[in-house]
Amino acid sequence: MVRKATFPRFAAKVHHPSIIEPAQFAHRYLPGVRAPPRCLLVWQRGLAPRLARRFRGRRIPGLDGTYAVPATPYPVGVSFPRGVGGPSTVVRCEELAALGTKEFIGVGFAGSLSPELHPGDVIVCDGAVRDEGTSHHYAHASVPALPSAALLGWVTKTLAESSISSRTGPSWTTDAPYRETGAELRHYRGRGVLTVEMEAAALFIFARHRGLRAASVFVVSDVLTEERWEPHFHRMGGTLEKVATAILRASRRAEGQPV
Repeated sequence: MVRKATFPRFAAKVHHPSIIEPAQFAHRYLPGVRAPPRCLLVWQRGLAPRLARRFRGRRIPGLDGTYAVPATPYPVGVSFPRGVGGPSTVVRCEELAALGTKEFIGVGFAGSLSPELHPGDVIVCDGAVRDEGTSHHYAHASVPALPSAALLGWVTKTLAESSISSRTGPSWTTDAPYRETGAELRHYRGRGVLTVEMEAAALFIFARHRGLRAASVFVVSDVLTEERWEPHFHRMGGTLEKVATAILRASRRAEGQPV
């Protein structure tokens, strides 16, 4: 008899508590460490320390690649997770949340699925297709991956006030960038999905599970069509840094701080 496949393999796991909670890890290995209430997540290597230097940030002990930037009334965090994708991103977010972070804003690259998008375009994500694994350990597959409406609105407003044009739309989150197919591209593009990346769905579902807030903004770094792939990563680092700088600068102001 062939059983219907499920993921996670133990389908009822979302109804059961975890054995290990991040607060236990923080209590044992990060005693006395506190994280800022808001943290930017950046996946481009070297960007977090550059932002920290620009805004005179300091390292947060025990969290490699994570910094606290001084601001009023609270500092703002900048973190480079241990790697791209949902697992490393959510592990870092769990640790930050256990240390006090309430809001997460991802600033990263994404591939374009739409012929209307071009390298360097900025997309504010208003939902994500859960085609990765991590989010399914936090919520049933029927639960949509959505950002915080308030934080999405704040990010959109901040970009506009910083003279950065942006567009809002959904993304396809996958764990397997080397297994994106033309059939999938047509499928998601036909449903209005603008981009493909590796973190948004996991980030949004994690935040929902923990009662926190999350948003994501992307810079288009490559273009996908059924026939070819056009990478432009090497030219988009400046745009990514401009977007992250604008969000970090606005977050440092009192009116941009979490409530």
